Amino acid sequence: MNPTTRGRLAALTSTLLMAVLATIALATPASAAAFRYWSYWQGASGEWVAAQTGPGDHTVVDRDVQGWRFTLTTEMPTQGPDNAPDFAALCPDLAASAAPAGQVRVAVVIDSGFVADSPQGQAPPADVVSCVTVAEGSTGNQALAAAATISDQDGLVCSVNGYPEGECGAPVSDADAAAAAEAAAAEQPNPATIAAPAETTSEDSDADSRSTIGFVVGAALIILLLGAAYAIPAARRRSRANAE
Repeated sequence: MNPTTRGRLAALTSTLLMAVLATIALATPASAAAFRYWSYWQGASGEWVAAQTGPGDHTVVDRDVQGWRFTLTTEMPTQGPDNAPDFAALCPDLAASAAPAGQVRVAVVIDSGFVADSPQGQAPPADVVSCVTVAEGSTGNQALAAAATISDQDGLVCSVNGYPEGECGAPVSDADAAAAAEAAAAEQPNPATIAAPAETTSEDSDADSRSTIGFVVGAALIILLLGAAYAIPAARRRSRANAE
């Protein structure tokens, strides 16, 4: 084989190789190892633990704490909701009384996650703590449905209270996930505000006492006036009868 022929074959082989590599590159989708979704957490132990089972497989118990956090991650989520999973602190009013017969009390913490993890053009809403009472034997899904408006797809919770819009467990490229993680590192926790239980002050107690005393005195005066209205005419009638 002369040199010219060998050169032509080498050029043809190189061209074919480049074509094959280009075809493979076009056929291979972009990397999307990370996902953006609502992660599920359990906190009855006093610590947030990423759930090992789906919410439909978890039966809630009395004074249970359920957590949901919107997250962007490539692995098992490690960032639970910002509020500590303390039932008495999350639901002070509900904790002050016993559960009705046949029902259980559950604190549901809904954490919208980092701004950096939100879909483009959307902002995470304020975190919410919802205190609900559900029937014994209810699942984590049912507790969430009692606490918020949800949409789901094939068992996956897509949105909670309308967030996010237009996606469900969306894949995110490695580059975008890395950028989001770097931006999220600068964000501060933003837990939901918990309303303190109503307390009766000494002034309230004094006011209640004065109100009670006023009611008793008023009622006594009315009784005396009614008695007088009856007794005076009766006495006059007796006096006229004696005079005759």
